[in-house]
Amino acid sequence: MPVNAHGQLLNGVFLESYSYPPGPAGTTPSHSHDEYQLCVGDPPNRYRYRGGWHVVPPATLSVLMPGEVHLAVETADRTETSGYQVLYADARRVEDLAAELGPGRGGSPDFADVALSDRDIVACFRRLHHCFAHSSTQLRLDSEVLSLFFRLIARHTRHSVEDEPPVGPRGAVQLVRSYLEENFAANVSLEELAALSNLSPFHLARVFRQEVGMPPHAYQLQVRLTRAKRLLLQGMSVSAVATETGFFDLSHFTRHFKRHVGVSPGSYVAGAQERTLRPS
Repeated sequence: MPVNAHGQLLNGVFLESYSYPPGPAGTTPSHSHDEYQLCVGDPPNRYRYRGGWHVVPPATLSVLMPGEVHLAVETADRTETSGYQVLYADARRVEDLAAELGPGRGGSPDFADVALSDRDIVACFRRLHHCFAHSSTQLRLDSEVLSLFFRLIARHTRHSVEDEPPVGPRGAVQLVRSYLEENFAANVSLEELAALSNLSPFHLARVFRQEVGMPPHAYQLQVRLTRAKRLLLQGMSVSAVATETGFFDLSHFTRHFKRHVGVSPGSYVAGAQERTLRPS
């Protein structure tokens, strides 16, 4: 479990920091994000991602694509206190930045490598976290975000993936994913989702796991917890967040939050409320 974990939310950029004490190597359960995920950590890690294992050395930037299920495993026990810095960026915002770099970069930028050994970009990433932590001006933050992503896209994209309308079972899965994201607090049944997708419950459950990497109920829980973190950072009380995100009660919410995030909701938000910027 982390000794410290908190997040910061500002204008569509979501950052998290985690600190862990010495102890056994940790594992993060399989999950995915709607956003691009960037991470720099002290201990070496392995990701199970896109059908294979990828090693991420210390002080190396990892980049994971939106919607890709992944599992993270530390490769050795921690001998000293260590930590991770994470950034989530809205996919549409990244696409817009890519388009500004010129012709041929439309669509969703795709990164060939999970681990990027680029000292300049790692420095940009750490500088952005520092700026958020020390309440820099809006102009400084905007400039640091643009600098990071322009360099990242220009240097490390393999090619741009143009969006194609999904068809057949894949289209049904996309429909169900969108429904769960938009109605995250609803207590829906598999039969309801099957009717929505025009598939049988068995067929939907099977193709959903194939496409997404997890069953519908696990995806729903992930969406709820992601939403919950944002609401906590916006100042909503823990009990209100539990109700707002569809959990049965406060204990149910706290149990799942601590299992997936590593700390309780109260610990996560302590000292990390959404910041009112002031000049630094």
